[in-house]
Amino acid sequence: MGLVRRALEAEAILGEAAPAPGRRLWRTVFANDYDPMKRRIYSASFDDADSVLNGDDIGELSCGEIPRADLWTASFPCTDLSLAGRGLGIHAGQSGAVWHLLRLLEETPDQERPAHLLFENVMGLLSSHGGADFRALVEAVNRLGYGVDPVCVNASCFVPQSRARLFLLCARLEMRSIADPETVEPCSARPARIVSAMRRSADLLWHARPLPALPTRRTGLDQMIEDVPDDSPLWWAPKRAEYFLGQVHPEHLATARALINGERVSHTPAFRRVREVMDANSGVKKKRSVIELRTDGLAGCLRTPKGGSARQIVLKAGRGAWRVRLMTPLECARLQGVDELPDGFRDIDLQFGLGDAVCVPAVRWALDRLTEGAVETRENTKATQSLFSASA
Repeated sequence: MGLVRRALEAEAILGEAAPAPGRRLWRTVFANDYDPMKRRIYSASFDDADSVLNGDDIGELSCGEIPRADLWTASFPCTDLSLAGRGLGIHAGQSGAVWHLLRLLEETPDQERPAHLLFENVMGLLSSHGGADFRALVEAVNRLGYGVDPVCVNASCFVPQSRARLFLLCARLEMRSIADPETVEPCSARPARIVSAMRRSADLLWHARPLPALPTRRTGLDQMIEDVPDDSPLWWAPKRAEYFLGQVHPEHLATARALINGERVSHTPAFRRVREVMDANSGVKKKRSVIELRTDGLAGCLRTPKGGSARQIVLKAGRGAWRVRLMTPLECARLQGVDELPDGFRDIDLQFGLGDAVCVPAVRWALDRLTEGAVETRENTKATQSLFSASA
């Protein structure tokens, strides 16, 4: 829906005290997504969508349709890599769309290939099929002439949302020196899990270099929450709110009552989950749907609203009262680092797009590292700055 583009073109991002000095801004010349609703949202968000956005299946694209660009990005589907997915891995299902992008790159003449690539996906890519999928992707990128610098950026460093994502920062091999994984030390953006994965594939071509510490978040959850009037129809009816409280996990129930009886009014995110809970009558643990509260100041990771557990709930509690509603699209947008949404869409459609999108400031941080200290190898690079965004 265009959040990678917002990161590329943003001089300043949510939560920053000031724009980063020397930040490189990019101009989008091509974007691709075949989901009709995401295309509609993209088109309503950008005036040049008619000339930029391609709606074909990426598997049917040819390299001749893609303008010359200095950067290609791929925020490819996580469906088969995430903990909640089917476990098919990177060679099957929707997550396999990344191979179409690599095919397009391979078909592009070497002198026309971009200087940089940026891939984004869930951390599950590291462990998918015992690490074989991660290795296969890096190896394929190496063969096309790029070194890879893997980093993890959590949205929680910028906004109050728990959303850790793996970014592969890729540059042409001649632009950076090759790193020995054995000399790479873990840091906040390159945790031990990533370093271990690099060392298990020490024969591949890595571009790891020193990284700055990830920033400390400057925004709180209260700043994300809309001021919804008590008489708004968004709030659930009293009977439904009572049912919600009755579904709170036994281990969270005391917390919920403490919030209700607290002296100040607070907003707490909640999710519906299927958990094993002790049955009071039989004394045997049984699976049932329960409500879990998150009280660490963060919202859970936004998801596409495909089921009851996918939509976040907001509990407003304090001074002996409580109200319950679903999180609004604007609240979801703020948790992804943007503060506006196009008009004319159903809440469920916007939430679907946002749950499948990226956190803008997290992407911007990765982009700043991508070109930091790189040696430019082409003439007139700035004149052709651009984006290729591919997903299926």
